[in-house]
Amino acid sequence: MKFHTTKFKDLYVVDFIRFEDERGVLVKPWVVNELEKKFGSNMETYITSSKAGTIRGLHYQKGFAAQNKFITCLSGKIEDVAVDLRHKSATYGEVYSITLNEMDGRGVIIPEGFAHGIYAYDDSLYVAFSNQDYTPCEEGGVLWSSIPILRNLPVNFVSKKDAQLPELKEMLDK
Repeated sequence: MKFHTTKFKDLYVVDFIRFEDERGVLVKPWVVNELEKKFGSNMETYITSSKAGTIRGLHYQKGFAAQNKFITCLSGKIEDVAVDLRHKSATYGEVYSITLNEMDGRGVIIPEGFAHGIYAYDDSLYVAFSNQDYTPCEEGGVLWSSIPILRNLPVNFVSKKDAQLPELKEMLDK
């Protein structure tokens, strides 16, 4: 595994094992001895399918439930988006984005303190590993359309809950 730093403290792009031959593709996204050094232990794993044009998020867990997430795309193509909500961070309020394609051998570690979401360009399947259990009463979120890079995408599907989240500006003014 190779970990690539970004300008965001503790946010890493991860290149993991990928092997392709005439039979297909094998990826190995989780190697405990390597990933736990940057991520922590995997407590929950989510596999999510999304129709093309779906936006999910941007969500975060706060307080004792704050989570690190490790995301990779299994099929289709997604835009993975994270917003730094750590008040004392040099990149507070800034947005990170990466396009992940099916089985490309690449993922991203999103540290606690970031709001996170995905946009599905195609019908997509992605996996999210989390170092903490999901705690509904500790969830927060940011309205997707208040994020400039998401605003002009052709969104066809968004949950009612996600459509009612506060705008990023409101979050940053607190």
